[in-house]
Amino acid sequence: MSGSTILILDPIGETRMSGLQPAPRPESLEGLTVGLVSNGWWSFNVVQQRFGELLKERCGVGDVVFVDVPSAEIKEHGGRRPDNPIHGNLDPKSLDEFASKCGVVINGLGN
Repeated sequence: MSGSTILILDPIGETRMSGLQPAPRPESLEGLTVGLVSNGWWSFNVVQQRFGELLKERCGVGDVVFVDVPSAEIKEHGGRRPDNPIHGNLDPKSLDEFASKCGVVINGLGN
């Protein structure tokens, strides 16, 4: 196959963030309330609870609060976790309520 060309595609895109800055990061999680955001996956509450325990044990976190961002299926079937104090789909009022409780929020946890 002399003279043939192999085209290699790189699937990694370029980050295009104009004018956005990451939120300030605390020096430590010691004593802070950490918010954990879940997509409401049916058994993620088990993982979420354990993650919260580990944050307290290993990082000195003061408290952990949880919120689900429900999927369409969860909304349709009413499958909200009874232990979750914040219900809804994070409308602005719910989001403000959740954020006001947290020193740090970890998002992106899910299946």
